[in-house]
Amino acid sequence: MNQELKISYEILTKVIIDKSYVSIELNKYLNENQGTFNSSLVTKIVYGVLEKDIMLEHFILQYMKKLPKPNILILLKIVAYVAKAVNSIPHYALVNEVVTISKTIDYHQSGFVNAVSKKLISGDVILPDKKNITKYLSVRYNYPEWVIVELLKKHDVQFVKDLISCELTSMTHIRVNLDKISAQEFKELLTQKSIKFENSLYDYTMYVDYSKLLEETDLKGYYIVQGLPSIITCNVLGVVGSILDVCSAPGGKSVYLAQNSKNSVTSADIHKHRVELVKKYANTYGVKLNACVQDATKLKEEWIQKFDCVMCDVPCSNLGVSRKKPDVFLNKTLADAKTLSSIQYKILDNSSKYVKSGGVLQYSTCTILDLENKSVVEHFLKEHSDFELTTIDCQGLNISQENKMYTFYSHLTGTEGFFIARLKRK
Repeated sequence: MNQELKISYEILTKVIIDKSYVSIELNKYLNENQGTFNSSLVTKIVYGVLEKDIMLEHFILQYMKKLPKPNILILLKIVAYVAKAVNSIPHYALVNEVVTISKTIDYHQSGFVNAVSKKLISGDVILPDKKNITKYLSVRYNYPEWVIVELLKKHDVQFVKDLISCELTSMTHIRVNLDKISAQEFKELLTQKSIKFENSLYDYTMYVDYSKLLEETDLKGYYIVQGLPSIITCNVLGVVGSILDVCSAPGGKSVYLAQNSKNSVTSADIHKHRVELVKKYANTYGVKLNACVQDATKLKEEWIQKFDCVMCDVPCSNLGVSRKKPDVFLNKTLADAKTLSSIQYKILDNSSKYVKSGGVLQYSTCTILDLENKSVVEHFLKEHSDFELTTIDCQGLNISQENKMYTFYSHLTGTEGFFIARLKRK
């Protein structure tokens, strides 16, 4: 039995059907079964199927009128992906293995799986006609049709195509822990150890070969993994003093801000286990902050007008990080985004009450939809005449600016998708 195919199927079942996070499930299997299978092959298959999910589904539908039940569909997606993208598994072994797995799911479906698998192996994907541009772009670039429809409301076809076809670097973004080492000294250590890196926006930020970096345990503590947009959203606050991070877990922004001894940072989150993550993060880097459980949609009377700055990095559809987290698109709908926008407004509305006169209220998401970004801020401003948008300095990064609201489109910035709106209390 091919262990890699079996384990890939088990992980994908957890992610697609049980709605687990792919990173968590993959790491669990890799840690529990270390050395017993080809981990790089399993990673390739799992991420490959998720990254091509929409195209694979379209391909499978070329040979049937409707999709089979979810477990069988996952098997067929594995066949379709492996047959076209993996050279190390012979086609006969691929078919034999998925048929064997299908028998454990539904014995009567094994013949069906066998027949369709052979068609997928010998066939080619026929893309939708470009006359149906939404369908074509969805299948070609693995983006849900509803997201493309939303993007086309604002942008032309070429912009959307460039955006959804954008490939980001596979390297990991980090910042140097300046409490421990200077940026120049850290870069010299990377060079000495032959660890590949590329400079980022700031002199203390960079993209690195993370797998190689992890091997150098003596460098642990000298760096912190943090996305560039996350760092930027902290840097553009322009505030030193009391800061409240209302949706703080896992704690990257809170820890970064608290490393400035002039700041007093309060980190809140709705779930206790997520607050513990923030505390652990802070302890790892010797940072002092106040972490507590608090639902950001519920008013906390003792916080009213107590903070120089309130950060609202709100729960969102995460569409801006889909290239790093391909499971983002699974089970997401327009209705979900609309529900989120309502929650986002509640958080922003509630958080505004905590801002001192002259203080800053900052709203951010890791999505690129106006529904969750611009529309939420505009709704807020209509109801809160005591706040106004202010400009931010992104040091020449090609961020799209619209009425002092800033969207990071990946094909323009080379970063994950992101949104920032900085508001000031008059």
